[in-house]
Amino acid sequence: MSRGGRATDVQVLTRSQIIDTAWNACVAQAPKSIVYGYTWYLDAVLPAGEHHAPAWKWVGLVMPNQEGGYAAVMPVPLRRKGVAGIVYRWVVHQPLFCQMLGVFSRNPAVDPALFWQAIQQHFRYGSIFSVRQRPALSAGFDSVEARTTHTLDLSVGYDALVQHYSRDRRLNLRRAERAGWTIVEDLNPEPLLTLFRQNHVDGIDGGVAEWAYGIFRNLVQELQKRRIATLRYALRDGQIEAGVLFVQEGGRIIYLFNAASESGRRGNARTLLLDQMIWQNAGRQVWFDFESPEKASIAEFYQSFGALAEPFWAIRWNRMNFMEKRLLHLKRIFFS
Repeated sequence: MSRGGRATDVQVLTRSQIIDTAWNACVAQAPKSIVYGYTWYLDAVLPAGEHHAPAWKWVGLVMPNQEGGYAAVMPVPLRRKGVAGIVYRWVVHQPLFCQMLGVFSRNPAVDPALFWQAIQQHFRYGSIFSVRQRPALSAGFDSVEARTTHTLDLSVGYDALVQHYSRDRRLNLRRAERAGWTIVEDLNPEPLLTLFRQNHVDGIDGGVAEWAYGIFRNLVQELQKRRIATLRYALRDGQIEAGVLFVQEGGRIIYLFNAASESGRRGNARTLLLDQMIWQNAGRQVWFDFESPEKASIAEFYQSFGALAEPFWAIRWNRMNFMEKRLLHLKRIFFS
């Protein structure tokens, strides 16, 4: 498909209409493939009808090819929101554990602008949607906000990588190595969730809903089923003080989730866990993705490993009518 295509070349398919093998082939063969785009991953983080969870689902924007498959695909995550029994409509909203999506195609000539047009034609409200391709100013979105994750090219080898650690990071790594940590690999995510509940939730505005933990458990099961999850804990005196979850798929290792107690933080346990993963995969043709949040202190921590900023973009749009916009405004005032 050339850049001369039209937005009408892009079709909207419900989840049941999507051919998984054709879709996943587009994701796997895309130059910037990432695990978030696979159908099974989207099913795990967008659990339609989960008890106590918001109503989620996802649909696909697809550009068919002549062989009956897809030349390009883009997942569209949807969440249903309402006020006092008044349900708006399905709105585009980025799910948890899925930092970025976008257009996936093996053909670099596919124009993402066709997908930007189609998503606004079919979905009038985009609460937030994070994508890897940067939309042009002419794409018509209300806002296009630059965001960053931080990545390391592990192919250069460990010696070269550790030379780019900051002085403080190397010092803290030596301290961690002397701190008597025992590193174990496990399959059980519950200690990681317990660490998170006890040490991190209070610092999150609005807390964390119980349904989010259910999504995480479901996702871990799917990752472990495909043998692409690495879950590790740091213990001292038999007590778990820090834990990390990595996802290894294609040419990318994603630092998907982590938590630590005060003892784990003071003892630099996560520095040791991260360095161990970097060391074990150094020299391979793979990128390490810290999956940075938009928080300066955390970004600085990842930069201390020599990681460089990799951009993506958060887009928003609102094409609702006056009454819908008014209801949305009232929701923000009374129900936020």
